[in-house]
Amino acid sequence: MRKIQLIVFLIFTTNFVLGQNKILFHQYSPTASSWDIVKWNLKDTTGVNFILKEIVDKQGRVKELDFLEKGKLIKDPLCYLANKVTYKYKNNEIIETLYQNDHPILATDCEMNYKRIYHLDKEKNIDKIEYFSKYDFSQIDSTEIKQWKEWVPEYKVVTPDSTQLEIEYYYHSFSKMNGAYPVSKNYKFIDDYYYGDQPEKESVLKGLQKN
Repeated sequence: MRKIQLIVFLIFTTNFVLGQNKILFHQYSPTASSWDIVKWNLKDTTGVNFILKEIVDKQGRVKELDFLEKGKLIKDPLCYLANKVTYKYKNNEIIETLYQNDHPILATDCEMNYKRIYHLDKEKNIDKIEYFSKYDFSQIDSTEIKQWKEWVPEYKVVTPDSTQLEIEYYYHSFSKMNGAYPVSKNYKFIDDYYYGDQPEKESVLKGLQKN
């Protein structure tokens, strides 16, 4: 009897957890400079070496992106590429954190920030982005530490006054923010070699329409 109760409990718990999140699998391919989506929403991942695992919350927003190779986070990506990205949503903020092998990306490896906070206005446009950086100064002298903090500031803010704003790794997400692709006001889609690729282009354009 106790075994039956345990089995029922495990089934209930599993269904409860799955009810909170949804998992999608996409085929991607590493390129010379980025990750390239090959196909969204695989029904069968058998024999597919490069799989993007996307965790979506109950509100339809991307929660995590894991770039896998043979079932594990892809090893040794380019120093400026994350193989894992997480998202947290708080009021009108989207917090994007970039990882390599479960550790936040360090600025001293490739002059990269590890966290960005995207601030949305009442119309859900991005009106500013906060950037945060971490360093490994264990083998660096004080002079170089000062230089690093000038090259890649610990903190900076970017507004639409100087550039168009978008959420970088949303380009690799199918769900985005429940289908929407938040950008800055008066954003214009650039149909170039990167943003003009398929199936990402169609997904982004649909997201812009939903905005």
